[in-house]
Amino acid sequence: MRLIENKEELFANIRILDKYLADKTEPFYEFALNLIKKGICFVVIKEKNSYRFYPSRFIGYYNNSMDAHLNNPLKSGIDTNQVISEILGSKPKVNPELDKHYQEFCESLGLVISDKSSFGVERKYWPVIEEQ
Repeated sequence: MRLIENKEELFANIRILDKYLADKTEPFYEFALNLIKKGICFVVIKEKNSYRFYPSRFIGYYNNSMDAHLNNPLKSGIDTNQVISEILGSKPKVNPELDKHYQEFCESLGLVISDKSSFGVERKYWPVIEEQ
């Protein structure tokens, strides 16, 4: 699969995850929850007084979907983090305030998460961006 090339493609994938979460149709809903729970680096969207979090390993591939993601043996957060950093103009960083909002977001979805992400590393976030 090719990597995204611009913000429009990034937001298209964000809308896919939003649809999976909003529709709550299985197996798409559980797939989206697992991506959010196991993510390490996240694009953060602020909407009014709430925050939403999107894992880079999913949203960094062009026209992604559950089937495409599950059937992509070469998927890599290293590759997606690099391209998202180029598009957004910054690298993801540890941010305790955003991590608090991430934990609240996960709680709102019924997810129980640990203090650290998968592999025991701290979660990282790109600066908050406005929804398009």
